[in-house]
Amino acid sequence: MLDYSAGFTSEGWFQNEMQIVLRLKSEGLSKKDVLNNIIENNSFQMRSESGIRKRFQMVYRRSETLNNDLTHLYLNGSRYDQKALLLYSYLKCYRIPYEFYFEVIQFNYRNDKPSIQTVDIDYFLERKETESEIVANWRPETKKRLRSSILLFFRESGLLEKKDSVTYEISPIHMSVSLKEYAKEHDTLLYSFSELGG
Repeated sequence: MLDYSAGFTSEGWFQNEMQIVLRLKSEGLSKKDVLNNIIENNSFQMRSESGIRKRFQMVYRRSETLNNDLTHLYLNGSRYDQKALLLYSYLKCYRIPYEFYFEVIQFNYRNDKPSIQTVDIDYFLERKETESEIVANWRPETKKRLRSSILLFFRESGLLEKKDSVTYEISPIHMSVSLKEYAKEHDTLLYSFSELGG
């Protein structure tokens, strides 16, 4: 299991960046060549090379969670498929959002409570503090960023929809038949997005 890390607080949705990285990887380019190509063409449309390098590291790391089949489905699939796979790559890289998905979102949905409230995030983080010294030692501002990062990804993916200032409704993610079939056969995490089972 991955260690706890607050690194995801600097993550972004990066839908286009993932498309660029996966396309170049699928052309057979090495990690170094992918980065050079992105810098040369300023494909990420950023001002500084250091900013590009930092973003590239995050996007590349997440791209590594997608095998050839999932890469193909990302590059050729619908926006819904891309959203599902972006959320998947995020959860595969970061333990806190991964556990939040199973322990709060899935738990609530399965127990006939198809919503979460901001207080659920606070309770979840408090529980993690008692379970992990790493989480307990995070600064208050880190925990604040952590909450908004978690919400960003689940909202962008369409899994959570804001209802009012404290409530978010849970809804399964739409997926194409081909992605759903692949997930059903090969990946319970990915399949659970559409069923919220698992």
